Amino acid sequence: MLKRHTGVILPTRAAAPGFRIELRGTAFCLVASGSWTVREVTDLDGGLKRLRVPIPPTPDFTGEMDISGIEQLDTAGAWLLQRTARLWEARGLKTRFSGMTEGFEILLEEVRRRSTQDRPADEGGASISGLVREWGVAVTGVGREAVLLTGFLGAVTATFVRIASQIWRFRPVSFVHHLDHTGFRAVPIIALICALIGAVIMQQGVVQLRTFGAETFAVNMVGILSLREVGVLLTAIMVAGRSGSAFTAEIGSMKMREEIDAMRTLGIDPMETLVAPRVLALIVVVPLLTFLGDMMCLVGGGLMAQVYLGLDAAAYIETLHNAIDMRHFFAGMIKAPFAALIIGLVGCLEGLKVTGSAESLGFHVTSAVVKAIFLVIVFDAVFAMFLSSIGI
Repeated sequence: MLKRHTGVILPTRAAAPGFRIELRGTAFCLVASGSWTVREVTDLDGGLKRLRVPIPPTPDFTGEMDISGIEQLDTAGAWLLQRTARLWEARGLKTRFSGMTEGFEILLEEVRRRSTQDRPADEGGASISGLVREWGVAVTGVGREAVLLTGFLGAVTATFVRIASQIWRFRPVSFVHHLDHTGFRAVPIIALICALIGAVIMQQGVVQLRTFGAETFAVNMVGILSLREVGVLLTAIMVAGRSGSAFTAEIGSMKMREEIDAMRTLGIDPMETLVAPRVLALIVVVPLLTFLGDMMCLVGGGLMAQVYLGLDAAAYIETLHNAIDMRHFFAGMIKAPFAALIIGLVGCLEGLKVTGSAESLGFHVTSAVVKAIFLVIVFDAVFAMFLSSIGI
């Protein structure tokens, strides 16, 4: 809310709002007074709507809004004045404002500009074209992200080759640190989740297969699903949400504080220092965590088998031994290093894309988790179909 006088204002009651119409020569003049604020907008709006718009008898007549008597003005009052002026001009009465202070003039001009902005038409054709345009932008964005990820994979591969040829570039302290954070500290949550999912699969399998009298085949289902799909998928998803987001947040925070630029200035390669230890640590620990997830899925299924089927540990292991073989185990384990590579690449790349704001950091952390999980699931589906087609 703007006040006409910017000096010391005593806490007195503002004058009641009002207006009157005067004829000043060839000008129809609306003389406003008092406080034109949101508190009085209802009464003012009703009075202005009842006001008849003057029709100029000749083209020489003009309109004038004299606001020299207004003591307080906010956006609501300015909008009422601008609306009245537009109505007068629509009837052929060119209207101007008088008695404005600098603050009132800025407020009225801003309200006028905002009120006359063109708004997008909400039409069926426009909606369809907008939808097509959005799909085009999305497809283009997917292609651009694929190119960036492929280029980043090449840069990481070149870094690994350089480290292998110059072993002194390898940073064992950083590598062991990330082994601890991405591997050892993830053991409890992955073990718990995989055991619960294995138990749920067994329970639902028994319930559904009991209708056909084939509930004992639920053990086969749990064994094959756990080793081929569930163990590696659950592990990869948990690692993506836990470690992939952490990679983005850590590298992104360094990017925001310009630490990465400082490293380059000092001749330190961020790819060797930040990216390579993280990606290599994931490639090592994710297969180990996948093995743990496989075993815990089988343990959870065994507990439900004892409850629902009455199988003891020896009978359960014997049934598993008859149902699965090493090809099922290797079909799941072979996916783990590739899933780890995807998670590490996406997490580090999104961290390096962070700009200098906290909003950018949050956006890229979320984007890293979503992209990593999506790519892991797509890769798992493609790889599962490929392995099935070649008989593995």
